[in-house]
Amino acid sequence: MFNVSVFGSRPSNCDRFEVLLRPHFAALYAAARRMTRSSHDAEDLLQEVCITAYERLDELQDIEFPRAWLLKVMYNRFIDGQRRSGREPVDIAPTGAESQEPDLCAAGVPGPEELVDRDQRIDRVLRAMRCLDANHCALVAMHDVEGVSIGELCRMTGLPAGTIKAQLHRTRMKLGRLLSSHAMARPQLKVIGSDQ
Repeated sequence: MFNVSVFGSRPSNCDRFEVLLRPHFAALYAAARRMTRSSHDAEDLLQEVCITAYERLDELQDIEFPRAWLLKVMYNRFIDGQRRSGREPVDIAPTGAESQEPDLCAAGVPGPEELVDRDQRIDRVLRAMRCLDANHCALVAMHDVEGVSIGELCRMTGLPAGTIKAQLHRTRMKLGRLLSSHAMARPQLKVIGSDQ
């Protein structure tokens, strides 16, 4: 399981860290991507989580559910970052065919109409999510997209299950109202070459 260190007595911290984190890395990145809505910010957030995990490697090794612990650390780091940044505007990651990973495009190539339709739906959802509280959107993304259970969310946030369920319900309802409004149905035009 572990590589033997130079002295042959114990696995190195790097080996232990890799064995503990590797099974959870893809899920952690996906959760960070959904929370931050940006691949660059997701990478930064995941790096902070990895640093914390490495610093507390002995504690992490003894935890029964390391994924929940790592997600809790990630959520707390995300909330701390939101508090530090205040209400700064959020840059949305590019969407569309040019932003897709090559491996994902090779799996199934959608036609131009499907790409436009998908991009419009993604744009509507992202615009609607920008109108909502970032903390509540993170909870919805963690639960509905990542499949994190209510119990895990309780452990991550320290909130009671009823509070989390209520926040999820209210956020979904607001998101639904925003998506059904005519303002979100209109595509936004971007003038290229303008300072706007």
